[in-house]
Amino acid sequence: MKYKLIALDLDGTLKNSNNQITKKTKEALIQVQKQGVKLVLASGRPTAGLRHEAKELLLDQYEGYLLSFNGARVTDAKTGQVIYEQTLSVEEAKDIYLRANQFHLVSMTYKNDMIYTENIDDQYVCEEARINDIKKKKVDFFLDILEDPIYKVLMTGEPDYVASIEEEFKQPYGNQLSIYRSAPFFLEAMAQNIDKAASLDRLAKSLGIQQEEVMAFGDGYNDLSMISYAGLGVAMGNAVKEVQDRAKVVTKSNNEDGIAYILSQIYEGVEY
Repeated sequence: MKYKLIALDLDGTLKNSNNQITKKTKEALIQVQKQGVKLVLASGRPTAGLRHEAKELLLDQYEGYLLSFNGARVTDAKTGQVIYEQTLSVEEAKDIYLRANQFHLVSMTYKNDMIYTENIDDQYVCEEARINDIKKKKVDFFLDILEDPIYKVLMTGEPDYVASIEEEFKQPYGNQLSIYRSAPFFLEAMAQNIDKAASLDRLAKSLGIQQEEVMAFGDGYNDLSMISYAGLGVAMGNAVKEVQDRAKVVTKSNNEDGIAYILSQIYEGVEY
């Protein structure tokens, strides 16, 4: 089967450990777009954090899409039109922030293509700003910026600690919110039923593409739903064990052009 829609996680998947899209992977993805395949950059990043990769892969020239905030927003890369979005209410965001404080987690969110936080020097806040190439803005009181609905509250802490408190942190919310780790040191809170798979499904249906015609590549915890949903879920060789166990195929690592390796086996004209 020639898959019509390919969803790509960024960090640890599309990009290598030097935070680059390699020439071989880039050429493979441009080649499949020439054949009519639609690409989706599917990431926990804010929309602004996908702009460089979208331009590099020519998504504005082909029919590409940006699935940001782990699916809370889906945007047409060419027109900038928002196809789908779901936000946290002000009340939900405030409650998450207060609970994060109880667990001694650092909170941040995004407005006007910037990161807002009380802890501007936190190492993981700095990492989030670096990865997304966006600026940080310090606020004295986080609650003061929660005047409008937001896409997510991102919380940070030491990896072992975040892993140890994740289930306890989520317990009061049941199915009311989507809360999960996107990286060992990140705990994300978003609106109910927000994950990459749900938004990818909405996008596919709007394009008339069947679930079995979707391919997805990922490596991290927030890729689990997308890997399970896709007709062909592909785990990178460097993916966490849970993703590799869930995937239909495990490819080479992100440092070995694992995306190009799989595409070369499916599409004519794609070299590895």
